[in-house]
Amino acid sequence: MNAETVSSCEWVVRASLIPDWLALYFQRINLAVPTDTSAGTLADIHFAHVNAIAYEMLDVFLGIVPSFHMTQIRDKLASGRRGGGCTQMNGLLAVVLETLGFRVRRSLSAVSRENGAMNLFTHMVLLVRADDEEWICDVGFGYRGFLYPLRLFHNAQVAQGVHEYRVLRVADLMWGIQYRRGVQWINMYVLRDASYEVDEFVVGQFFNAYSPLSPFKNNLVCARPSLQGGRYLVNNVLISIQDCVRTRRVVRSMWELVEVLEEYFDIEVGVAEFIAPPVDLFDGFR
Repeated sequence: MNAETVSSCEWVVRASLIPDWLALYFQRINLAVPTDTSAGTLADIHFAHVNAIAYEMLDVFLGIVPSFHMTQIRDKLASGRRGGGCTQMNGLLAVVLETLGFRVRRSLSAVSRENGAMNLFTHMVLLVRADDEEWICDVGFGYRGFLYPLRLFHNAQVAQGVHEYRVLRVADLMWGIQYRRGVQWINMYVLRDASYEVDEFVVGQFFNAYSPLSPFKNNLVCARPSLQGGRYLVNNVLISIQDCVRTRRVVRSMWELVEVLEEYFDIEVGVAEFIAPPVDLFDGFR
């Protein structure tokens, strides 16, 4: 038996051990199941996930309590045509990467508000080891989110299509992520260089979905970044950005809304499923 035959046999055995849910996940993101744990593979998975599965916070408006159980999250994101928030999106990615053999730390971050103030530490981010370096992974941020992992290194700066990001060490065991807008660097969030247990994210997920202080409590939000720009939906206003050209579309009915969700975000829900839509949904952002 030659080396090529041995390698082929090893792959057959390895493929037979792939869980069904993992195969479905890679089918959903249109990527072959990887055979290594390199930084290049990590980048491929991150990009494919962001490209295929939209960020969305629809559950509460569908009368669904956002699940924290991985089996239900896998069914929703990998098997179904739905997306999720940071805890579900990054939570699923963490389990995928760990199953493949990556070393993953789940961390907490605080997202910056438009006025520069910081929110609570409720946003899940992943710190992943690959090729002897650590990388920041976040497939659950939304429109401004990065498409590829960012290297965890002070003043690391990278362009991803029309987007540009920078990583800064802002304190001991604390890092900042910034997004470039024109000549200015805008704070996205600060994250802790620490590892948290899965259960420590339950409170943050509940806050993001139900707290009156959360922008997601009363606003329907979906987003899908791309190298050319991306799209985001806030209530009935769809913004599309393509090569720095911005267009705006106003959605005027529930029927049109579900069409927009399917066409632009690959989210499949029916009009009848919106049993608790935001009050005055078609009045824009609140």
